[in-house]
Amino acid sequence: MDFPRRLLCCISLALCLIASFATSATAQEPFRLIPDARFLLGMEWNYIWLSGEMLIPAGGRPASGTSVDLPNDLGVDQGEGTSISFDATILENHRLESDYLLFTPTAIKKATKTFKFQNQTYLAGTNLETRLDFNWARLCYGYRALDMASWQLFPRIGVHYVRCSMTLNGESKEVGMTSNSRSLDGTYPVLGLEIRYALPYGFDLGMELEGIHLITRGYLSMASLKAQWAVHPDIVLCLTGFNRLVQYAEDYQPLNNEWLYSLSGWSAGISFSF
Repeated sequence: MDFPRRLLCCISLALCLIASFATSATAQEPFRLIPDARFLLGMEWNYIWLSGEMLIPAGGRPASGTSVDLPNDLGVDQGEGTSISFDATILENHRLESDYLLFTPTAIKKATKTFKFQNQTYLAGTNLETRLDFNWARLCYGYRALDMASWQLFPRIGVHYVRCSMTLNGESKEVGMTSNSRSLDGTYPVLGLEIRYALPYGFDLGMELEGIHLITRGYLSMASLKAQWAVHPDIVLCLTGFNRLVQYAEDYQPLNNEWLYSLSGWSAGISFSF
């Protein structure tokens, strides 16, 4: 099922939930597994536009690889993703957020230039099937430093783990038809800020900013705008626009293995409170 259909399903589900709970939701007490704590477990469907480049030298030797622009050279520019989230609010002031994004875009295109990838040479005009496997996990803790009228402010600290694998299926100059893969991963401690604004009828708006720059490894940033709607005390719908940017260079092989990716997109999902 493509993303527009999934979004339509989420909207339809919201209308069904509203119709089902319109008369009783306000009278119901929310279920809480632990007093003074609220947990949210959810799933979101993402549509993501990708830009960036990757450099994988042959055997880690400097100047033995070629920087490849993924959208322009290989045609990998968009796709669908899925994310799972778990949030916790404890004693109203403490917020713990975590999510895991899985994104696997693919493309088939003729190479626009001759390039080297992990000790293999691919000539311009060669038909290539490209697959990327993104695994992006984050965990953050925030403390409510400001609560004024409908505004809330949460400074936060956290950590992001990003792993990306690139696979090229096609004909190389050295061995003919081959499947060539390489994975890189990096861990980034981050500082961030969350701003939330509460609206009537269960609506909630939020903005999140997180990032870090590490001299020997690279940088990471994340920005998102999220709208949430508690259609029932234990059911929350959300719609999010986001951008995630990550640059990584292996610090034990400076300027040898590198990648730079920007992921921008929309997501829609549902969470259950307990």
